[in-house]
Amino acid sequence: MSKAVRKPSFWIFTLFAILVFVFLVSLGNWQMHRLAWKQDLVAAVDARVGSDAIPAPGPTDWSQLTRKDHVYTPVKANGQYDHDKEVHVWFGLKNPQGGPLFGPGYMILTKFTTADGWNVIVNRGFVPQGIKSPSNRARTLVDGEVKIEGLMRFDEPKSWLSPLPDKTKNVWIVREVAEMAEFLGLDPARTAPYWIDLTRDQGINGLPQGGETRISFTNNHLQYALTWYGLAAVLVFVAGAWLIRQVRGQEEA
Repeated sequence: MSKAVRKPSFWIFTLFAILVFVFLVSLGNWQMHRLAWKQDLVAAVDARVGSDAIPAPGPTDWSQLTRKDHVYTPVKANGQYDHDKEVHVWFGLKNPQGGPLFGPGYMILTKFTTADGWNVIVNRGFVPQGIKSPSNRARTLVDGEVKIEGLMRFDEPKSWLSPLPDKTKNVWIVREVAEMAEFLGLDPARTAPYWIDLTRDQGINGLPQGGETRISFTNNHLQYALTWYGLAAVLVFVAGAWLIRQVRGQEEA
């Protein structure tokens, strides 16, 4: 073995390259595991959304609920709306799902008291921004006992960058059940830890326009995995070329 090959710098570079290679491959493997998890989640949600609606879980079941196992589960309930207790969620770029309404507006989330006496917040659907106030859409306010059906939803992701709600104007961006329930003055012990997105056909005279649930999951894990594996391959090529030059250069010396 040549003297150059025995230099500390040679071994330090080699060890560093091996460690980086292992790190990059580990990241790729982790992304592949995440890809499998995401595919299982999408398949489970697709099957869940297409199933028959079950009675909306009541207080005795709330401790058993998880986002992973219950998000987008079709549920149904009987009860009454309290239109004096609404949350208005800004929906700047409306997602057209075949309905007639387009442009900016709000999702109307309303207190709903079930026939069993507990509360759940219900997303009745979309209205244009000009009729955000209940007084401007009196014909959409459902009175008396009704039967609702929709999809179970849980708190949306929130970070320090998330816009805070304007509680004075009652304009929200991110939906969290506990925060909305507190704003509406609901008893947390009697309020479901989820909200219900109504399906399209439950508005009055087309308003609010339901069926606006976005069922989508970002899935870039394969792209990320290929990126990490690609970087690992480049590292092998570059490090191998450098090591070969070092050995050949010493042999020629």
